Amino acid sequence: MDSSDAAASPSPASTPTDALFTPRFWLACAVHFTGAMGASFYILFPLFIRQLGGSEITIGIYTAVAGAAAVLARLPVGRFLDTQGRWRVLAAAGLLHAISWLGFVWVDRLGGAFTLLVIAHGIAGGSLFAGYFTYASDITPVTRRSEGIAMFGIWGMLPNGLGPALGEFLIARGGFQPFFLTATALALLSLGLSLFLPETVLGSTPSASDVDGADDRPPYRSLLPLLITTFMFGAAINSVFTFLAPFAYTQGRGSVGGFFLTYSLSAVAVRVLTGRLADAVGLYRVLIPSLLLLAVGVALVPHVARTLPLIAVGMMCGAGHGYSFPILSALAVERISAAHRGRVMSWFTAMFDLGTTLANPALGAIAEWAGYVPMFSTASLGLALTTVAFWRSAPPRAKR
Repeated sequence: MDSSDAAASPSPASTPTDALFTPRFWLACAVHFTGAMGASFYILFPLFIRQLGGSEITIGIYTAVAGAAAVLARLPVGRFLDTQGRWRVLAAAGLLHAISWLGFVWVDRLGGAFTLLVIAHGIAGGSLFAGYFTYASDITPVTRRSEGIAMFGIWGMLPNGLGPALGEFLIARGGFQPFFLTATALALLSLGLSLFLPETVLGSTPSASDVDGADDRPPYRSLLPLLITTFMFGAAINSVFTFLAPFAYTQGRGSVGGFFLTYSLSAVAVRVLTGRLADAVGLYRVLIPSLLLLAVGVALVPHVARTLPLIAVGMMCGAGHGYSFPILSALAVERISAAHRGRVMSWFTAMFDLGTTLANPALGAIAEWAGYVPMFSTASLGLALTTVAFWRSAPPRAKR
């Protein structure tokens, strides 16, 4: 362990042993799961915009507004996580999350109030994303950090499959009012559970000298290769989640539900069955093949027409995703001191969101002008080249 590992070790409020699955860990997972369940309803939010008279362009604009708010929120939120503590940020963001969902119950037209609620929802979502994974990195032992973040992340992935199904049921049975009320209830449940989380920041509020010392600033320059890799990782994932369905529809290939189901199950399976692999054999030695596996899977997506090959590609992409995100998170944490963990995790999660947000117009333009095959190939090649560059920038000891 080098000095950065020692600096990033758990605070006195964290468990001093290698125990990972503690009551506090499971409580944090419950907070993450219920909050993500509420947030997953946003996948169906474009249907509400359309009901209020919005067009596809309108949907795109509001989606971009929410994404921009989520990314920009990371600037102050990262600082608040370090100076005010994790508990206060999670509580404030959880409350804003519930208020934003509840406000849509009384909105019956697009306009100023609607836009403010969308912005509030984006801020809450971005803040919670950063807060959840900062807290998870606090409570996982150094020797099991990749495993801990991977297991914690499962509880944010499952709602992506469960939430939309529940939301569709509610909309079909009662319209959008029960849909928004249920989302509000889930957000409030997550908020209530978060109130029982113990603070992990030493003394709850680090002093200004601890955080702002001239000789102790976050090493953003050294993190740049990791942040760029995270951006391309998010863009590659976005290429599949956004454009696979319309591609399959235009090619007459039918449903892609099997692909996404396999993708999700594979991502969860590698975390549950081989969660300790990266910590045992080395983070880089698992990360690089995983990113390349995802890149190859993305490149193969437009070339498989039958159901079984498409499911196999879904397994490749899901396994690559399942390994890569927690390892990238662990690498971000181990390179900085605990006093700046909130800000660096905010930057890390922001780059992931930025990759999924900014990629839409660029990849959409490529698909429209050159076709889907060049579009998927571009996303794949970008991730592969970034991965090779990231490997070359890795410390020599990390490659052994």
